[in-house]
Amino acid sequence: MSQPEFVSKLPPSASSLERVMEQIFFEEIALIERDIKDFLDPYKCRPDLLPYLAWEMSVDDWNEDWDEQTKRDVIAAAIEIHIYKGTRYALDKSIESIRKDGLTITEWFEDKVKLRPGFFRVTLQACNSDIDENMVPQIFKAVNNAKNTRSHLESISIISQVNNPVKNSVLSRMGMIIRSGPWRTENITSSVNSNNVCFMRLGMIIRSGALPLEIT
Repeated sequence: MSQPEFVSKLPPSASSLERVMEQIFFEEIALIERDIKDFLDPYKCRPDLLPYLAWEMSVDDWNEDWDEQTKRDVIAAAIEIHIYKGTRYALDKSIESIRKDGLTITEWFEDKVKLRPGFFRVTLQACNSDIDENMVPQIFKAVNNAKNTRSHLESISIISQVNNPVKNSVLSRMGMIIRSGPWRTENITSSVNSNNVCFMRLGMIIRSGALPLEIT
């Protein structure tokens, strides 16, 4: 974008200092005007201004540790989440903005045997992407911020799947340390569609509590 032409507004009697200050302020204001034009666009906004844009868009949960693309995606989805807050669509969008994973929601009237009235559970399909101890609380917050008031989260089930195109051998290695809870690991399964060999190494430290987290 071309710089606007500077035209002095000072009278002929202005001092040299006043003219220098006018030139400096003109250049600074021109930069501010340039940044303001793109401020409300989450994909054009300056990276250092993203936290202020998140506040402007009323983002429910913000994490400075997110990468830049995730921050922009969260801001871009904020208005739509607020419009549909309390619906399944809002839950999908809230997770989609921080992770590109599939989300399945089961409400109590869809599974009256396992769920109490007013409760629901969430199943997250994590394909070829890791989920660590820092991501789980973020998923929990995203679900609680997008759900309706009358519904209560019963559990979050995470199904982690990694596809390996190698046909001869597959090595599956998983490590997880969860220091905060409360969650429960129900089962862990490693499988491979190969007739040759499969290796698995697993390390996990988990403190359990009242709210179950199922990792399959």
